[in-house]
Amino acid sequence: MYKRIFVNQCGYLPLMEKLVTFRCCGKDEPVRFHVRKSDGTQILSGIAAKRVENPSAQEINYIGDFSQVTEPGRYDITAEGYGESDSFEIGGDVYGDVFQKAFRFFYLQRCGCAVKPDEDSPYSHGPCHTSPAILYGSSRTKDVSGGWHDAGDYGRYVAPGAMAVAQLLYAYEENPALAGQYACPDRGVSCQNLTPFLHEIRYELDWMLKMQAGDGSLYHKVSCRSFCGFIPPQFEKDPLVITPASVTATADFAAVAAMASRIFRDRDPGYADVLASASRKAYEALGQIELPGGFRNPEGITTGEYGDVCDKDERYWAAAELYKTFGEEKYRKDFEALAAERIFHGYGWEDMGSYGNRAYLTAGRPVDEDLARRIREEMLRLADSLSETVLSDGYGTSLSPDGYIWGSNFYAANNGIHLYDAYLLTGDEKYRNAAASQLHYLLGRNPMGVCYLTGCGTDPIRRPHHRPSGFVGRAMEGMLSGGPCSGRLDDVARQILPEGIAPAKALVDMTGSYSTNEVTIYWNSAFVQLLAEMTLTCGQR
Repeated sequence: MYKRIFVNQCGYLPLMEKLVTFRCCGKDEPVRFHVRKSDGTQILSGIAAKRVENPSAQEINYIGDFSQVTEPGRYDITAEGYGESDSFEIGGDVYGDVFQKAFRFFYLQRCGCAVKPDEDSPYSHGPCHTSPAILYGSSRTKDVSGGWHDAGDYGRYVAPGAMAVAQLLYAYEENPALAGQYACPDRGVSCQNLTPFLHEIRYELDWMLKMQAGDGSLYHKVSCRSFCGFIPPQFEKDPLVITPASVTATADFAAVAAMASRIFRDRDPGYADVLASASRKAYEALGQIELPGGFRNPEGITTGEYGDVCDKDERYWAAAELYKTFGEEKYRKDFEALAAERIFHGYGWEDMGSYGNRAYLTAGRPVDEDLARRIREEMLRLADSLSETVLSDGYGTSLSPDGYIWGSNFYAANNGIHLYDAYLLTGDEKYRNAAASQLHYLLGRNPMGVCYLTGCGTDPIRRPHHRPSGFVGRAMEGMLSGGPCSGRLDDVARQILPEGIAPAKALVDMTGSYSTNEVTIYWNSAFVQLLAEMTLTCGQR
């Protein structure tokens, strides 16, 4: 069905700002629209008068506001000549099911153990990738079983894994009530003193501890030498190879282990001690590692590289996080020396500076007040730039026309987190609304008219680039698609999408289109963090 009205298909909390986008395909004039309850009762009429020329979607949009509708229930929106929108719900727990599915994805991505989400799940499988892995360039082997499969493939990578854990820990810190609602699908395993949410995070941390070498550094990744076909994980039998250590993996682990040791302290002090010791050891190893140009795949390895030419932002995060956790002046001095060169930003696996900024500003310890002020100013400057883009975009996304790159939805989610940071710093609702707008974009208010989270909404992504889903023939629920990529970087995208396609529409919902429709743990973690923060703050005035 060709859509001309776009809303968040998963719904809205009662007190959220609620905007609807109309795609102008005929008369270029304001749109009179009506909000109807599921029984057909019309409860609101309005005029979508804000006109936006939208270069990202190469169309003209009109935007309407129905924020005054707050009564719980199911609704849709109609307009003459435009048809009707997908239905949506308003209520206090509209994101409960979305959260469960999005976080359950991490359990379903588990490696090294049997996965049994329920009795008849097509995604159940036995233990996979349990054989000892070969240390690249030697005949030695090491047990590095466990952790989460990174993406649509079965590799396991320390840097993006650490990033995912950090974002999930932020979600837990910001909204423990929501995180506490998560029900562990593995009924046969005791979470002991941990909540199921923290128990799942520990599964990844345990694997990263195995990836730490004797000198404290972290091996960059473990995978087979090349990607396998679309088979279940337990059928991938090629030898596993551990690649050499990298600065980014070591620094990211030092940071996230320090962070996790704080959070696990009250529930499992013995485990917190293990993490603290490993964090310190990794940080010390950073002083001995130099890798100009960043990690590169060694000869014969073609799986995900996760190369990064700049490792200062990872060191920046590590120094701030260890200072916050341990309070030692050497960590503070290291952070402040790096910040004197540059204040870093970023919540991605490649640009990690914002994690460091958060840690430093919330350290609860003495800091350089002038530096703290400059960090806050830089954070607000970034948020203001993002806010301007949100207000000028017909669908309320923070992505500029050149921002639709591989994993564009990941950047939209992380931009929402940057905007939430600004809301925490100022209390200004414009930042909160702009952050929530990124959630609405991902869940249906976008030019494709799809919910980018599989198994959610009325019209979700159905054929992601994900090996278990491709093998089964049905999308696993709760996975965030990477989203439009105007570069058309895979063969399927080049075959299906014409040159010059609108950047925001450069999506192919087909299994073969890895550049527009893959999934990853760290795209999901960004979504989970944004969802937790918006669920917390958008339910309040």
